[in-house]
This record gives sequence, C-alpha cells and structure tokens, in this order.
Amino acid sequence: MRRSMSYLRIISLFVLLSCIMIHSQTQAQNDTPSTGAAPTALATDAEIEAMNEEIDWLEETKKGGMTMIVLLVLSCAGVAFVIERAWALRSVRFAPRSLAAQATALVEAGEFDGALSLCKTQSSTLAKAITFLVTHREQSYETVSLAVADIAGRDIRDQHSRTTPLAVVASLAPLLGLLGTMIGMIESFKLVSLYGDDGGASMLAGSIAKALITTAVGLIIAIPALAAYHFFKQRVAAITNAIENCIEPLMVAVLLDNRKP
Repeated sequence: MRRSMSYLRIISLFVLLSCIMIHSQTQAQNDTPSTGAAPTALATDAEIEAMNEEIDWLEETKKGGMTMIVLLVLSCAGVAFVIERAWALRSVRFAPRSLAAQATALVEAGEFDGALSLCKTQSSTLAKAITFLVTHREQSYETVSLAVADIAGRDIRDQHSRTTPLAVVASLAPLLGLLGTMIGMIESFKLVSLYGDDGGASMLAGSIAKALITTAVGLIIAIPALAAYHFFKQRVAAITNAIENCIEPLMVAVLLDNRKP
C-alpha cells in the first residue's frame, strides 16, 4: 500500500509539473507576438478573429463519425477496467498484515486450531495458504511448499489475466484512431476530386483536420491505459512478494520449528 501511494504521489507530481509547464508555455506564446503568423494589412477582421479563435475540441470530436463512437466506447471500457483493478488489487484481499501477525503468533504458541478458526473468517489468498499449511503440517516441507506456492500462484495468474484487457485497450485505441484518420483522408481527397479547385485549400485543410482528430483521441485513450496496465502489473508483483514474505516465516514455524525435538 505504501508503494502504491508513493507511485500515486509521483504520478500526481508529474501531472502537476506538466500542467505548470504547459500553462507557462501557453502564457508565453500569448504574451509574445508571433512575427511569422502576424496578420498583414490585407487581412480582414474575420480572418483575424478566425486566427485567434481557439479550437472547440468537443465539437471536433463530434465530427469523427463512427470511429469516434467506437473510441468513446473503448475509453469507457478502459475506465471501467481501471476502477475494477484499483478495487480488486488491494492488500487486504491477498495478504492482510493483521492476519499474518495473528496467525504467526498462534502457530508459534502451538494453537493450530485457533489459526484455522482465524483463517476461516477471511477469504484472502494468505488465509487459504495458511489453512492448507496448518492442515497438512504433518507432510514433508517440500510437498507442502509446492502446494502452498500453487495455491498462491493460481490467484496471481488470475490477477495477471484480468490486467490484460488494459493492454488490449492501449493497443486498439491508436489503431482505431489511425483507421478513422485514413477514412477521413480518403473522404477529403474524394471531395477534392469531385470539386476540383472550387473548394480550394480551405476545404482540404478542414477535412484533414477532421480526420486527424480520431488519431489524437486514440492516443489520449491509449497513453493512460498503457500507464495503468504497467502500474497494475507492478502492483500484482508487489502482492506476490507480500504473500511470500508473509508465508515464509509461517512455514518455518509450522514445518521446522514445531518438529524440533
């Protein structure tokens, strides 16, 4: 939990610094007049207003067509997966520290029935491993060690497989954005072939800008999804280490210390 909190602090600091840098750069661009893009004396008031007008991203996304709808559905799926993973990958569901401390104290005192009763009140991976360990404490160390590792490994593999959809979202989003861009480019050049020079460069530029919005949205979806995938993958690895650190002293206490003459 402490490690995840440190990751969240790092990510929050990075986002804050990025926002400050972007704001500073935007403010500097607004304060400094651009010589290359300055309107000439021949420019009309409408052209000057159009040059200073900001892009309405919400309106641009509405022009993306069916590809944009699929991207929005994919983004909703990505958000749902992130919420589910954040809720599921909690330490209390796998290796609660209170259970490890209480079970270790009971085992060292020789109260195996008390340890079993304690584990029955919980459904964590550590509780299942301790239950098997105490129940089969008469078996050899190697046999019990392999069985306990298999119990924990099944839950870990299940969590790995449930994290994979985030990687799928991160892979599909830019491809769908590129597909929407290609479709838009084909449509824009089709307009040029139909109208020729009547539409001019403005019609072509507007169509290309409309087409490129899908790629931008695809990248906006893919980047956070990829970051979340690697974060939760690291979280599963941290849970694995926590289970191993909790179960190892219990195995020593049950299978080795209690067998000493």
